[in-house]
Amino acid sequence: MEEKTMNPKLRLFLDVLLFGSVWGILEATLGTLLHLPMLDKAGMYACSSTIMIPIAFYLMANCYKRTGKFYALPMMGVIAALIKLTVAFVVGFRPSVYNPAMYIIVESLAMMGAVAIFRPTKVLSLKTLGAVILANTTYQFSYLMLNMAMGGTNIFTEKGWMLVAEKYLFMFNGLAILYMFASGAIFYGVFKLLEKLNVEVKFDYKKIVYSPITASVCFGLAVALTITFAAVL
Repeated sequence: MEEKTMNPKLRLFLDVLLFGSVWGILEATLGTLLHLPMLDKAGMYACSSTIMIPIAFYLMANCYKRTGKFYALPMMGVIAALIKLTVAFVVGFRPSVYNPAMYIIVESLAMMGAVAIFRPTKVLSLKTLGAVILANTTYQFSYLMLNMAMGGTNIFTEKGWMLVAEKYLFMFNGLAILYMFASGAIFYGVFKLLEKLNVEVKFDYKKIVYSPITASVCFGLAVALTITFAAVL
């Protein structure tokens, strides 16, 4: 089906399905690897809070640019969360399964709010960086509040603030933003270099990337990888 003749609602759904599935694939692969003991030794320099979350925000920025719809971001979060929940088929429905899915939804809501404020038109821009900084800070604070509501550390005590809140709001948050800024700067430099060299892509890759088949295959792959990694590891 040609993109120009496709129903706009179907096009939106396929775009959300594609980006949500890619998020799910990365959660199943990179996200799982980051929890392995050998990487745990690296601490905050190689953990989900500083690596996976910025990647998720980058994917959501691309989804927003593609669709132009704020509500596409929580829809994308729902897709990624549903993929995450398939782990329950292997280990059962328990907090270690549904809590990460819940936090994925929180991430998407934080990014929707940030994008609604900054309204970036380009993925690699200062507005997008500003949106990511706001979204990541909002997410980290929401994470602490939800954790506290479920019996975790009270961050409004002096000890709780110093031991937990400062770590997430300043150290983890700051490092995640630094990673995002550094990777964005590298991508921006590469794209500008290619522009100067007049490097052109001669085939329409968008027809392949944004096709219904690609979105469906990515979703199936995300589910398969999530269940497989949960069973193996």
